[in-house]
Amino acid sequence: MPPVGPAPRLDPARRQESLREYCRDLRAWYRSHPGLLALARAEDLTPFASPDTLRADDAVVGFFLEVGLSPQNAYRAWVVTVLQVAGFAEIWNAWHDRPPPGAEPGAWNGLPRPVSPDDGLPSLRKAAGAASAAPDALFESVLDMLVAGVEAMR
Repeated sequence: MPPVGPAPRLDPARRQESLREYCRDLRAWYRSHPGLLALARAEDLTPFASPDTLRADDAVVGFFLEVGLSPQNAYRAWVVTVLQVAGFAEIWNAWHDRPPPGAEPGAWNGLPRPVSPDDGLPSLRKAAGAASAAPDALFESVLDMLVAGVEAMR
């Protein structure tokens, strides 16, 4: 069975940028395989796991070990990386890539519209005014937080 996902090209000497590049590649891969994450949630794919299908994951965990994370934190960083990228692709990008009929994908920012002064949600109303619906910009913010989190674990 072929490897699952893009081959990680992670370089400990360029740890922050190579992690960003890998996450961008992984996001693009998830987006090019719509429905894959839904299938993975709906079915137990464990019987299909093999050393070949796990090589990319092993490389990512190895990268985190090489940049100085403990085995526990390398595991955590790998899981959080996959969750952040997969979740973004499955929720945010899926809405923009394949919006529901009649929806305007460019106008969606994850918050209900309109958020009115009478709704009792002052924080969401304030955030809605500053929210950007641009998926690429928001994903870069996800990467900023991910990289900062990994750096904090070193």
